[in-house]
Amino acid sequence: MTNVVITLLFAVIMAVGQIVLALASKDLFPAHGFSLRTALHSYWLWLGIFIYAFAMILWIYILSRFDIRYAYPISATAIFFAAIFQSAIEKSFPSTSYWVGLMFVIAGLAILSLNKSN
Repeated sequence: MTNVVITLLFAVIMAVGQIVLALASKDLFPAHGFSLRTALHSYWLWLGIFIYAFAMILWIYILSRFDIRYAYPISATAIFFAAIFQSAIEKSFPSTSYWVGLMFVIAGLAILSLNKSN
């Protein structure tokens, strides 16, 4: 059970990283084009890189303790967390069909992990 919780934490961190990098993309690719100088001074980009570096270390730890066949599907819940976080930030929610599809993904992940006692 601990491995599942740690893997869900990884998914949350990845989702936060995606949101931060989405914010960075607005700095990096404005209407007038890409600027390396802007990229090097982008707070959001550096924060995203830091979050991803931390997530990578956590992922390597997870792989040392948990079978990848079970860890990887659980880590895929990051799409669910990213959708919730972005919806909360933008105060706009995707369509019902989007959420229904996402629930099918989550249900599939739950079925995959039913027989895993780790």
